[in-house]
Amino acid sequence: MIRVELLVLSLLTVLPVVMGDTIGYLGESVTLSSGANPSWHITKITWSIYNNDTWIATFKGKNRNTEWFGPFKGRLSINTSSGDLEIRDVRRGDDMVYSVLLTHGQGEQQISKVRLTVTERLIEPSVRKVFSVLKDGYCVMALQCSSTVKDTSFSWEPEASFDGSFWRGSPNANISVVWSSYSPNRNVTFICTASNGLTNASRVVRETCQDEQLKPDVVVDGETRVPGIIKLLLGFLFGCLLTYIFRESLTCSSIRFNKRRSINQVGATLSEVERKSSLPIERS
Repeated sequence: MIRVELLVLSLLTVLPVVMGDTIGYLGESVTLSSGANPSWHITKITWSIYNNDTWIATFKGKNRNTEWFGPFKGRLSINTSSGDLEIRDVRRGDDMVYSVLLTHGQGEQQISKVRLTVTERLIEPSVRKVFSVLKDGYCVMALQCSSTVKDTSFSWEPEASFDGSFWRGSPNANISVVWSSYSPNRNVTFICTASNGLTNASRVVRETCQDEQLKPDVVVDGETRVPGIIKLLLGFLFGCLLTYIFRESLTCSSIRFNKRRSINQVGATLSEVERKSSLPIERS
């Protein structure tokens, strides 16, 4: 009699377990854990949503069905040993609470709830140097960090040995800028970390600010170095001189050509008059 009562109690026993949150990335696959003990021999699995009244995947004996609910058709797989549920091609609509009812051993049951949070996987943010300039013996540099993922926040950290100054600008439209000031002629490393509240992605950037002081020109012994501005001025004057010379030459040639054409026209006119008139015309 006692054994029968224990058996009935065991059949009615359901152990609730909360598995916590699981993160799924859009377009990827995610596995929801059933929370089963690895030593269990699972005989029945029921995954459901919407207060446990909508089945999406079941297993009993040798029968399994993952086509219960339209939006999940073709995207689910059940691990009959562990009771875990795999969801492929994760979508925004998959973000919800899932329940799994497991039956194992002598009819003992366990129900677990898993919250699936769907997000977009972060990629490494993009970092570029906006500008760098030398001022008062220090290098002032601005770096911009950006991401194509919406609702992304940023944080900046310099290398541990960085002994200069830096300021973080307020992020705007998925963009953040850091300003730094340090001694030139050395490398500096900054790390930009993007976060959407669930996952992080970082980009390490290493930049150099060189002291771009002008180097003296190489001067051969016995020669005098001509400053660049003087060379430029001489080149300009030489170009003006060439323009003037060629212009005068072209003007003279044009005058000679026009004079010759006028003489030819006068000659032709005289010949025509002489032909039509019986009087001889004296040519000069």
